[in-house]
Amino acid sequence: MSVLQANDPTVPQSMQRDGFVQIRVAGSPLEMGLQHGELLREQIRDLLDAVSHHVLYGQPGFVGWGLRRGTRAVARLMEPYIPRRYRLEMAGVARAADVSYRDILLVNCFDDVLANLRIFASMFGRLGCSAFAANASPDAAGELVAGRNLDYFVNSAAGDEVWAATDYMKQHVVVIQHRPDDAARFASVGWPGFVGVATGMSEIGMVASALVVTTVRNRPLATPAPFLYRRIVEETSRLDDAIGILRGSRRTQGHNVLLASVEDRSAAVVEYTPWLLAVREPEDGFVATTNHFVNPDMARRYAQFERLSSADRFARLGDLSSSDGIAGADLTAAGQLLLDTEIRSPEANEYCTIFNPCTIYSTLFAPARKRMWVRVADRPDRGFEAIDVDI
Repeated sequence: MSVLQANDPTVPQSMQRDGFVQIRVAGSPLEMGLQHGELLREQIRDLLDAVSHHVLYGQPGFVGWGLRRGTRAVARLMEPYIPRRYRLEMAGVARAADVSYRDILLVNCFDDVLANLRIFASMFGRLGCSAFAANASPDAAGELVAGRNLDYFVNSAAGDEVWAATDYMKQHVVVIQHRPDDAARFASVGWPGFVGVATGMSEIGMVASALVVTTVRNRPLATPAPFLYRRIVEETSRLDDAIGILRGSRRTQGHNVLLASVEDRSAAVVEYTPWLLAVREPEDGFVATTNHFVNPDMARRYAQFERLSSADRFARLGDLSSSDGIAGADLTAAGQLLLDTEIRSPEANEYCTIFNPCTIYSTLFAPARKRMWVRVADRPDRGFEAIDVDI
């Protein structure tokens, strides 16, 4: 690729960063999918092999049989509720990578599928994330800043080292810069073949970060959460509009989602199940969330699912919210917050800290600058790498 092409934001591009691969795609949904599949063909095939090894064929007997049958069936139930443009993009990924569309579909619905297979979901530690927003007030002196850790534990295939599958997730993070023809440009953090959004920010300053919450009654005939969050970063710039997408959609499972908007100069945490939804606003310019509901009505209904790990991480975020320079211009304190490993209560352990062994990556957002920073947690010497969203 020539220097001229590398500086042209409409030209697909792949580059190796410190701990992750960054790609750039542009055009129609199908075109972006084809570019994604072409740029990451080998990584996508490798990821699908890992899913097959650790998940679909990694567990013996009835558990393995049930996972294979159940995951495919639930993904097919969800597919009609995914907007057509995202199905076209997944089809493009599959075609260019020369893999099965149903495998790409499963990767993009994976967490929502597990939530609807509760007997198997306990094999995967999906409940360890932390997120916050600071200076989330029009009257704040400093700029709006947000951050999140995405934590996950994947049970390895029988006979493999227990951390093998989770380490694989840490070692194969991808940042995708999207430049759609008919929507806002945005960047998201995920994995090869993943077109939805679990962590993302748009060029117009909308941030979305997803955290799973355990709920009893989930709904497979609904839109997987990553596609709702992709709609938010592509279509909205205001919190009310983003919340409106969540209110008006069929939702599959329980989530907390941190939203931040540079246009509103504010943030919110939306706590929801397939059936209920509540919004928490910042207090003194700060709002945080982990993996349990805090809204009084939601907390009362789902109190039995609150775990020490989530409660301790949430409390620790609150402890650190008043730290000097938490949203300072150099973002040093905000980055240190995401890397905090203090154990808060005597009965807690290392899995109850903000940064813990299950942390896959950390992300900082400065939406007014149209910039985010990503740090992958596969090695202790990794740094935060800057991503410009508005190219």
